[in-house]
Amino acid sequence: MKVIKEKKDKGYIITVLIGNHGQNSYWTSPPIYGIDNHHYNFEKQYLVGRYPMINTKEKAKTFSRLYKNLWVEVTPYQLDLMKHCIGLDYKKKPYRNRYQTQAEDEGWNDLVKKGLAKMSDNIADNGLTWFWLTQQGVEYVLGKSVSKKVYEDL
Repeated sequence: MKVIKEKKDKGYIITVLIGNHGQNSYWTSPPIYGIDNHHYNFEKQYLVGRYPMINTKEKAKTFSRLYKNLWVEVTPYQLDLMKHCIGLDYKKKPYRNRYQTQAEDEGWNDLVKKGLAKMSDNIADNGLTWFWLTQQGVEYVLGKSVSKKVYEDL
């Protein structure tokens, strides 16, 4: 699944693509909720009226993650870090999910706050620790959904 936003008048056209099928729906405004707000978790019954192809709870859950990513902003530098973390600076497909740096790294801690990354509980004596992208973070970088299995295999 891929979810795309396009500014239109005072709202947005949100397009959902599943395979070769796509559907548009007009949303009157961007969300006013915080990133962690439960309003990003849409129920299947609500979504099926806008997008008939979102007809399962799993598809509604995937849409909710991807919709949330439409409103998350990262710096170009953070995006480069995220791509490096999953190996996209070396290959065309992600093949790993780890990045080691100082535990106080502002860029990575901001990504953790936004739900795009996690930090290890273990901090070495020299202050280094591991960060990795959440499933939502991987989807943010790729611009499309990834299955739980694909995410866990990274």
